[in-house]
Amino acid sequence: MCTKIGLKPISDEKSRILILGSLPGDESLEAEQYYANPGNHFWRILSKIYQVSVEQDYESRLVFLSDRGIALWDVLQSAKRYGSRDSAIKSPVVNDLEDFIRKHPQITAIGLNGTKASKEFKKHWDSSCVVSERGIHVHSLPSSSSTPGRYVKPFDEKVQHWLNFFKPVC
Repeated sequence: MCTKIGLKPISDEKSRILILGSLPGDESLEAEQYYANPGNHFWRILSKIYQVSVEQDYESRLVFLSDRGIALWDVLQSAKRYGSRDSAIKSPVVNDLEDFIRKHPQITAIGLNGTKASKEFKKHWDSSCVVSERGIHVHSLPSSSSTPGRYVKPFDEKVQHWLNFFKPVC
């Protein structure tokens, strides 16, 4: 089991929505790209929500996110983990979300991508002053992962949950 270190946040001055995952999987870490695993549903979900085809190259994906005011980051800065499964995460170290929110005052909503992201967020920031003071809407979302598991929902059901989160903040 080795220590995995997450990616830097993807954000800019237009970011209004922050999607927080748990910790990128091995393919994403190796590529240094969020949701690089082609089996992950993240980009397909956003394509359905915005009714556009999200390009395959990462630079186009970053433009897509920026144009829609979406920032990406993870709850965890690092953790010990063998493989890419959230269930294998041990000794997690959290990112400094409060500092991120202070530097991005335009963030009005946080979507938590998956059970692990939700649990770690609630453990560390559920009663965070900066999140509650700003009245930031926080919503747990079904994981965009396609890996079978206890809480994995069918694709169309995931899209509906994600759409319900995005509707009021788009």
